[in-house]
Amino acid sequence: MAIDGMKVIDLDSHLVGDLESWDQTVEAKYKEFLPRKLPTKDNERRKTLVGNQVMIGSELGRQKAEKKEWVTPQDLTAQGRVRNMDLDGIDVAVLSPNSPALDILWFVDDPELAAAYARAQNNYMNYYASQQPGRLMWAGVIPLQDPDEAIKELHRSRELGSKALNVKATPIPGKEWWDPHFDPIFDELEKTNTPIIFHDTKTGSMGHERFADNFFFSHMVGRTIESMVCLMIYLCGGVMEKHPNLKIICLETGASQMPWWLSRMDEHWEKLPHLVPWQKPKPSDIFNESVYVGCEPFEDGLFEWAVEYLGGDRLVLATDSPHWDSSQPGQVTGPVAKSSKISQDNKRKVLGENAINLLGLGL
Repeated sequence: MAIDGMKVIDLDSHLVGDLESWDQTVEAKYKEFLPRKLPTKDNERRKTLVGNQVMIGSELGRQKAEKKEWVTPQDLTAQGRVRNMDLDGIDVAVLSPNSPALDILWFVDDPELAAAYARAQNNYMNYYASQQPGRLMWAGVIPLQDPDEAIKELHRSRELGSKALNVKATPIPGKEWWDPHFDPIFDELEKTNTPIIFHDTKTGSMGHERFADNFFFSHMVGRTIESMVCLMIYLCGGVMEKHPNLKIICLETGASQMPWWLSRMDEHWEKLPHLVPWQKPKPSDIFNESVYVGCEPFEDGLFEWAVEYLGGDRLVLATDSPHWDSSQPGQVTGPVAKSSKISQDNKRKVLGENAINLLGLGL
């Protein structure tokens, strides 16, 4: 494939219906504990039984049916994905879980069950990607509820072929990202050169409760703002001070707000240093060494400015395919490849070179 000789890597391509696959990929002893949808009316929020808890969905059931989507069942097959990738010159798509899977892995409070769910998800992702070797790759999940189990599954998923780690930007309930609970996991991510992909979802994120009756507002707020807060914790809350070799990828948060957010972090670091005494480098300096941001040119009208401001080294291509708010196949990579405002060097980096180096793809 490629575009004008430039390798193209999509770092934000989602599975759909992966949660339903757990029945085939989970160990037999956990089948009776798989998440179970509870009956709800069209004007009620969805409810799911997860272990011994009920997870309340982030939107009314009727809203989901009203979202416009271009995707067909064929587009959701491994073969269909590759066919669509060819229309945009995409060489490799790195698959991430769909929102319900990430939500349930975040929500469950039983570490043993969380580990079983993570194994089931990784098993399915490995199976799905194996249908198109070399074209489809994947980024796995781990049970953050238990550091020992998390590290065990990190190694297992890497052996299967996982290229990165997917987590919600919202930390698991009861923890903040600077909590020492996560330190052994971060240590292992550094040792294994595994980047973290922050993918927030609706459940548990900002706007979940406040805008529960209108998906327009909850979706506007949740993914973007929650990921920005997460990044602030990592850059200013001491996480990157303790774990300087961590690599972070922020997806579905857009690129054009990052210059402003970094500038605001730097300002607070300069004017309120006594409140973050552990913070030695400027937040933007850490960002420029360790953070990558998904560039979604089809929905970010200022992405060209962001590329030139942040520099091509910090951005990666993110299509969000095949979700309802992604572009139709054939319309995804053009805004970057054909831009008259982005240099050829930066096009090469954003379209694929950064992802290849970050994930060690060796393409």
